[in-house]
Amino acid sequence: MPEENVVERITTLEEKHAHQERIIADLNEVILDQQKRISRLEALVRQADDRIERLSVAIDQPRSAADERPPHY
Repeated sequence: MPEENVVERITTLEEKHAHQERIIADLNEVILDQQKRISRLEALVRQADDRIERLSVAIDQPRSAADERPPHY
């Protein structure tokens, strides 16, 4: 193999490697951003679930006689 061909191939490989490293870094940033969003959404779902549970318990609690409507309403 001529030396020029080897140098050209090494240069091409180095360029591809640099490009792939940049792509990996970009993808890593996307993954980190998505994980932050997922964590925030999980927290919101937990809050909503807790609120639904509290409302469900409040609805199921018997009311006092003073809160009841008279039967003729």
